Amino acid sequence: MSSQLNVDAIVDKAGSGGTNVKVKGSNSTFVSEGGSVTQSLTNGVAKFLVNYDAFTSSGTVDSSLNQSGFTDNSTGNFTSAFVNNFNSASDKCFFGSVWNTANDGSSVSTNIRLPGICQTGDHANSTSTLDFDSRLGSHATANAEVQDYSGTYASVFGDLA
Repeated sequence: MSSQLNVDAIVDKAGSGGTNVKVKGSNSTFVSEGGSVTQSLTNGVAKFLVNYDAFTSSGTVDSSLNQSGFTDNSTGNFTSAFVNNFNSASDKCFFGSVWNTANDGSSVSTNIRLPGICQTGDHANSTSTLDFDSRLGSHATANAEVQDYSGTYASVFGDLA
């Protein structure tokens, strides 16, 4: 037997503000903004995020989610360890971007076109870590070489173990 709860707001016991709501299972859905489509709530949420400033001398993780450790392996090469592992090494979706600036945004990185983040063939997929590179785009004097940036952003979507 199914049941339905109809409310206008969910607030804390004192009635003064929001509260935690737990959602469990892949069958948890939400209705789209237009109201005609339902989508999986748990599948549509990033399970890992990192914002890293590799341009500083010591490197700084500015913010993260589900990250237990971060290693700056070398120029433009990084490894993040997850607090909660993924269910499968191959069934996760990785996205990344960089902020194409130097000196924390005061100037554009010299002669760099179309920078990006990638997982190259020398990085094995894993359920417990993400290995990735930040690279500059091709231009007249270089072809996708590794590069450190003031903002290096990575996120992963997928099922946690």
